[in-house]
Amino acid sequence: MARTGRSGSGRFKRALQTVHLWLGLLLALPIIIIGLSGSGLLLQREILAFSVPSATAEGERAPLVELIAAATKAAPENATARSVVPPPYAGYPTTVNFDTNGRPPRHQVHIDPVSLEVLRLSTSVVNRGPILDFLIQSHAFLMLPAWIGFPIVGWMAVVMTFMAVSGIILWWPRKGMWKHAFWVRKGARGLRFHVEFHHVVGFWGSLILFVMGVSGIYLVYPETFRESVEAVMPTGNSFNARGREYAGGPAPLHADGAVEAALAAVPNTRPISIQLPPTPDLPYVVHLETTEFRPKLPPILVTLNARSGEINFVDDPRNYSIGDKFLNLQHTLHFGIGLGWLWKILVFISGILPLAPAVTGLMVYDKGRAAKRPLSEAEGAVTQPAE
Repeated sequence: MARTGRSGSGRFKRALQTVHLWLGLLLALPIIIIGLSGSGLLLQREILAFSVPSATAEGERAPLVELIAAATKAAPENATARSVVPPPYAGYPTTVNFDTNGRPPRHQVHIDPVSLEVLRLSTSVVNRGPILDFLIQSHAFLMLPAWIGFPIVGWMAVVMTFMAVSGIILWWPRKGMWKHAFWVRKGARGLRFHVEFHHVVGFWGSLILFVMGVSGIYLVYPETFRESVEAVMPTGNSFNARGREYAGGPAPLHADGAVEAALAAVPNTRPISIQLPPTPDLPYVVHLETTEFRPKLPPILVTLNARSGEINFVDDPRNYSIGDKFLNLQHTLHFGIGLGWLWKILVFISGILPLAPAVTGLMVYDKGRAAKRPLSEAEGAVTQPAE
């Protein structure tokens, strides 16, 4: 009786397993380098964010106009206040940014929002240094010339996305095996342990790796990505609500009035920066972030006439089309910003995560070959003709 051939799904999974295996073996190293350097960059950014001086005074915050005046006294000569960053949380200072003669370098004055004490004067230009430069060059260009390395990094993002999807397909348990699919079984040893550990790590890490891969593709190939999204999702930003009128601020406008008017126009928000007009003919620009449970970036933008206090323009990303929201979300997802601490931690872990499936995959490949070798030798000995 003729032996029945493998099913179509079996052949597909076997071919997929072969592609998955060799892509993992050949490209694990560059993906690991990109991931580890990305985690290093995120860690460096958070250390820098926490390096601001503490504001310890307790009580009611001073008006912005008073904070700007106090910071101006401490700023270099010929420096002009350009923007104000309110403290995001209690214990953080207010930061006033200055330009000197209207041009960089930009200086920052960190000031206690309650006591008006000047805590630090510094420049906002941060020198990269060899470690930061190494992390950036590794993550964005794989230490290659930019015109070569940047597209290669994009294709590594494509490969990582494929590995996440193919890994889930290969992991998918057979009927009756679901209870063993999510954890390494107790007592697993040798090849079985490495196979199960590889599957478990792949399953739990597949979603975050998929997200980082897709967002990485967007960052390297934004136009192609946008065209693909536009083909399946509606796009086209919705800015000002037609016919809607907003109550303006006091005339002539000052920083506190600009913030109050912006918050009244866009409820459930908090200010994250106020751009000060260099001349009365230019507007105040207030950036807000939502206090609702949703992505906080990109920021909401409100512009106000410095002379009349009138609100000229409101750009609220919460009103964007679904396609534009999806596109904006890629930057937020990839850099771990605007989605809270839990997502930052997951993004950090995602950079380290490729190490585990790469090592276990290599062990599975090596132990699998070692397990087959004695069998092949025994079969060869049996088939040798007797003398």
